Amino acid sequence: MAATAADVLEVRHHDDRVTRYERVTYCAWRDGVTVYRDGEEIARHDDVLQTQALNLAAV
Repeated sequence: MAATAADVLEVRHHDDRVTRYERVTYCAWRDGVTVYRDGEEIARHDDVLQTQALNLAAV
């Protein structure tokens, strides 16, 4: 699975927590997401309700 880049990634968990990452890549999978920074895995969540990725406009 290919990683997708995001300037901001918000992960909403089943218990209503929100985890936010900046300048990452991620791989979403059923009920989960793996988050990478600089090619290294920094987080893996298996209780994901929703993810939202934002790419900020260059000014």
